[in-house]
Amino acid sequence: MTVKLIFYYILWSIRLGIPPWYYFQINAEWYNKEKGFYSKIDMDKHIPLQWRLQQCYFDKNHLPAEFPVFLKPEWGQNSNGIVRIDTKAAFLNIKIKSKISYIVQQAASETQEYEIFYIRDVDNLQQLAVLTITQSINQSDERYPINNIYNSNVMYQDCSDTFSQNELKKITSHLQALPNFRIARVGLRVNSRADLLAGLFHIIEVNLFAPFPINLLDNKLSKKAKHRFIKNSMHHLVKASGSIPKQHFNRFVFFKKIIKHYQSKVK
Repeated sequence: MTVKLIFYYILWSIRLGIPPWYYFQINAEWYNKEKGFYSKIDMDKHIPLQWRLQQCYFDKNHLPAEFPVFLKPEWGQNSNGIVRIDTKAAFLNIKIKSKISYIVQQAASETQEYEIFYIRDVDNLQQLAVLTITQSINQSDERYPINNIYNSNVMYQDCSDTFSQNELKKITSHLQALPNFRIARVGLRVNSRADLLAGLFHIIEVNLFAPFPINLLDNKLSKKAKHRFIKNSMHHLVKASGSIPKQHFNRFVFFKKIIKHYQSKVK
């Protein structure tokens, strides 16, 4: 799947005359040059208060008000390095060997988890050229699971087509409360579909660095549908990459990302 995404991205780059390496600069405005990554602490400031979970830097001298909580590297992808802490004792005894700072994030109380992937329409910033809504379904009995592509208990269900155009417009209007990210995958917790439409949810993650469209992991989607989605979405992503103000470009961002990926792992 990744190979097809790369293939069509390069193909559209050639057709549109936009350098393919712009891919690594997609959301350059929100990249922290001093830290060398997209900081979750920085991102927290861009999330509206009603959707924001309490989070702060990990410090054993400042105990959370309640448990469980999640420890996360300040930068990471695909839930890499995330640990759930269920008790005070576990919080005080955990040892994290990482060159990247860790944050403590409050556990969202909602029961359902969704991944919303989108690419903005560069010709009309108030519109999304691509929007998918995928539910992360954990088949275990864990109350606060860590859902990711490596968890064998997790399956992904693309439910984009189950929403009407008016409902998709409501979700799009919620996403407009975030900055004008060119591409993003927003993870959120919610209690029901109605609450999702009403904007009653908590955002647990905003992935900005080349986020994978998680709907492609739905095994019920046909190969034809996946192929059509990849071809279309990469077209819009290349167009988005051509809209990046050059003053925000960051040198060696790809190599920095690889380094930070390994530094964020818990050992």
